[in-house]
Amino acid sequence: MLAKVYLLLYNCSLGFGWSLVLWYTLQELHGSQTTSTVYRKVEVPLKVSQTLAVLEILHAAVGLVRSSPLTTFIQVQSRLVVLWLVLDPVREIQSEVNVPVMICAWCVAEIVRYWYYALSIVDKVPYLLTWCRYSLFTVLYPVGVSGELLTIYTSLSHFTATGRFSVSLPNKLNVSFSYPSFLVLYMLGYLPYLPKLYLHMLKQRAKVLATTSTPPPDKKVN
Repeated sequence: MLAKVYLLLYNCSLGFGWSLVLWYTLQELHGSQTTSTVYRKVEVPLKVSQTLAVLEILHAAVGLVRSSPLTTFIQVQSRLVVLWLVLDPVREIQSEVNVPVMICAWCVAEIVRYWYYALSIVDKVPYLLTWCRYSLFTVLYPVGVSGELLTIYTSLSHFTATGRFSVSLPNKLNVSFSYPSFLVLYMLGYLPYLPKLYLHMLKQRAKVLATTSTPPPDKKVN
């Protein structure tokens, strides 16, 4: 019982958190008519909401949910790398148009996902939310991932020019590390995993929607 209450509060909190990020994003886009200030406007709630997703790895590891800890880790860490190790340190790329597009894709996907999980706990998931959970990813996933990869790509020139996060020789440990090269390898790491996860979600969609029907229409009262 305590586990259900905790998961309900967790999912509701993140549902509200991502809703706030989306509201701030759309408000800033409408008000300023530019993409250059969006990240700074949503920075705090975005960081909090995305970083709290680390708890999902723990949830899977201890058996609170039936997700795979490894799959959960891969999904969570990719966004954290983009957010904390690429987007946040490089102010120059925060005004790129792909940033608010990526953030909006993250927001819609997470709002649907967290509210779906929350209502699943109390067994009150409407069909429309189930359909959104297993259909919107067909667009949101490619858009979000494309935004992540483009954000990493646009940061490469900055990290190459500044040497930030890189380690050059000579040094006491006699080791070197090229952060831009790491990021290129990191982007290549998306390739084997993305098609597998996308196909898995398509199979899940077919399975779930095949066993879920729309509620019967209300009868007309004369």
